[in-house]
Amino acid sequence: MSLFSRKPKNRRRRPAPSQKKDILDSPALKSAKPKKRAKSEDLVGQVYQLNAQIGAIENFLAKKTAEQLHRERMKHEGVIPPPDRSGSKRSVKKQTLSHAERRRYHAERSKSGLNFLILFCFALAIGWWLIFSGV
Repeated sequence: MSLFSRKPKNRRRRPAPSQKKDILDSPALKSAKPKKRAKSEDLVGQVYQLNAQIGAIENFLAKKTAEQLHRERMKHEGVIPPPDRSGSKRSVKKQTLSHAERRRYHAERSKSGLNFLILFCFALAIGWWLIFSGV
């Protein structure tokens, strides 16, 4: 056994990446998903189960269309609708620069500003000279 274990006990493992969720996996439709077939094959039970599934799907679609109508109404009124958060990634952050990189960035920016100022003054001086030299 070595001094440092290859699998330390105090480290947490990263969770496995979550798989893409299907629309039918939403909590509203989860209860209406078809279960394993019952032992008795009676038609009344199957009809009842199919009607429950159809009702759940209709409710789900009605909610989605209501949200879309609300967004369109807000857009027509000139109000910006809230952003759709379903596909956005909240974990994307701005890249932070180290101290040296920030110092170099600001030094280069101030040098560029100074160069612009000198060139601008030079262009004004040439314009002044051309106007008042009589050319």
